[in-house]
Amino acid sequence: MATAAPNPLKSGLTSLSSSAYDYQYENGRRYHAYHPGQYLLPNDENEQERLDAMHYVFQLVLDPGLCCTELNNPLKILDVGTGTGIWAIDMGDLYPSAQVIGTDLSPIQPNWIPPNVSFQVDDATDPWAFPKESFDFIHARSLAGSIQDWPALIRKAYEHLKPGGRIEFSEARMRFRYDDNTYSQTSTTRWWMSEFDKIARENNLDFDAFPRFGNSFRQAGFTSVVEGERPCPIGLWPKHKKLKEVGGVFKAQLIGSALDSYSLALFTRLGGWSGVETHAFLAEVRKELAERRMHLYTHCSFAVGQKPVSCHR
Repeated sequence: MATAAPNPLKSGLTSLSSSAYDYQYENGRRYHAYHPGQYLLPNDENEQERLDAMHYVFQLVLDPGLCCTELNNPLKILDVGTGTGIWAIDMGDLYPSAQVIGTDLSPIQPNWIPPNVSFQVDDATDPWAFPKESFDFIHARSLAGSIQDWPALIRKAYEHLKPGGRIEFSEARMRFRYDDNTYSQTSTTRWWMSEFDKIARENNLDFDAFPRFGNSFRQAGFTSVVEGERPCPIGLWPKHKKLKEVGGVFKAQLIGSALDSYSLALFTRLGGWSGVETHAFLAEVRKELAERRMHLYTHCSFAVGQKPVSCHR
């Protein structure tokens, strides 16, 4: 493992305004201060633990790995929406000769990081300060619901990749699937999913953007575009040992934090629900999910592409 170095975000070696640390609090959760409202999920310790759990889920479905993309000694890597920075840190350890940069609205990354890793507070929807054609690999994960204009973000990625550079966007999809009769039409979980979709749709928020990634990649100019999905059970119901492990971790983060993280701001800020109503409703959903009767699953989904080696755009 690479020798750790202090994170300049936390050590004061950056010009970042202290206002980025003036977090907002509501319904018992903490939210980012930089460009408030841009991202509806919290950034508190519960959410950070959930993000790290989802990092482990992605590693498991990648069998194991950090990305689908085959990389050949990349020299500069960008992780858009880095969260706790765990993916960027692992990539820095895996590629010690690469410069790895993670950007996020929240300065929640650890104090000690590999010397080739750095973090910046930034809004990915703003103009990027990086030189164009400077990255070998641009990665983004679990940004659904926070990006209004995905094609614009993908075009930015194209502009900032070197010719031959690669892109990968991935999501744990906000769609619960089932192949048997265990998911009742009167299920509280189904009601939650329906209400979640309704509020998101009414506010032009897209929490399931993955189906459009591939086409947006192609329209931006990427070639060798490949889209793929891998099953992610919700719970311990699969017989397959690996899927059971994936399902156990996914269900634990769903019940432990994700229901609240995804729902509280959406329901109370945008859906007209009170905090008390939302907490009570989510408690019923958690109770139902904990009963282990439903054989639900979702997908961890990946879209990859490459900027042409010779491009004139």
